[in-house]
Amino acid sequence: MQQGELRRKKTTTIADMCNVACKTGIFRNYLRASGQRTWMSVLLVLVLMGTFTAAEPLKVIYAVNAGGDEHTDLNGVQYDADPLKGVGIASDYGKHLLMIGRVQEHDEVLYRTERYHTTTFGYDLPSDGDGDYALIMKFCEVYFDAPQKKVFDVLLNRKHTVVRQLDIYNEVGRGSAHDEIVYFKINNGRLNYEGEVSDVRNGRLRLDFIKGALDNPKINAFALLKGDISQVPRMHGTEATERIKPEGKLNAEQKKAQQVERVVRNQRDDIDEDDEDLDDEEFEEELSEQNVDKLGSDQPSLQSDTKRSYSGPRQPNPYSMDDSSILLPVFIAIGAFIPLLFCLCKL
Repeated sequence: MQQGELRRKKTTTIADMCNVACKTGIFRNYLRASGQRTWMSVLLVLVLMGTFTAAEPLKVIYAVNAGGDEHTDLNGVQYDADPLKGVGIASDYGKHLLMIGRVQEHDEVLYRTERYHTTTFGYDLPSDGDGDYALIMKFCEVYFDAPQKKVFDVLLNRKHTVVRQLDIYNEVGRGSAHDEIVYFKINNGRLNYEGEVSDVRNGRLRLDFIKGALDNPKINAFALLKGDISQVPRMHGTEATERIKPEGKLNAEQKKAQQVERVVRNQRDDIDEDDEDLDDEEFEEELSEQNVDKLGSDQPSLQSDTKRSYSGPRQPNPYSMDDSSILLPVFIAIGAFIPLLFCLCKL
């Protein structure tokens, strides 16, 4: 009992001493004497602790070198070999170019190979729970030498049109790297992009490249990152276009692009939420059927607005070269030379 009373007395005495010190200004004088440097150090430590606590390290969720083999770029991002088999065409036509502009030589390989299709196609992407995401898509025009030859859209999670009317040549010309960066969030299992929300089902996202009227959609490479999106690299001076929500009024060019895009938006909106679980073939068939209906009804207005034809035969494969057309003049010359040689021998 006596020891317990002594402990309580000591505790009370220490508390009384602290109260007296505060009232008499002893602590205040000590803080003044500690100097400004000490306070600056304390504040810096607190700020750094808050930063490290809030910022989640940027990590690679999934990366693919479309149409090519695995590759690790200069930023340490490891791209897997293209997993698609029997979907579209894997092409290395870009290897005939001497160089790829606007990118380091080590990473040119990501822009030399590609996957394209004569219809809509896409990839399944894994997600990694809630958080901030950045999707980097790499493009390079390796064939056409003029704008308005290849134009297509990119659809995320079968609802969000994240890239509209992409004309790679119009952006950077032929044989130059072009990156598109799309930022979005996943919260409580739902994807949020510019106010549009869609469900993330079975922990997977869908990335589709939409067939348009001007040639075939394509992709050279892509990477899905999660974490502190401020750390997203700009991939060695490719001057990537960041797809963020526009502010203010739209200019005339943006309004024109939106008018052209109403076909894609309408066919996207006509797909019910119950149909979001369709497999790839059913999704493409439904898009194709709706595209025919929409083009049939909207063709006159689209032609008057944009002077583009949405009818006609399917575009041929731009990367296939017919050797017979090249050798035809040679065959003609040989056929004409043989009779002449025969006549000279008779003389």
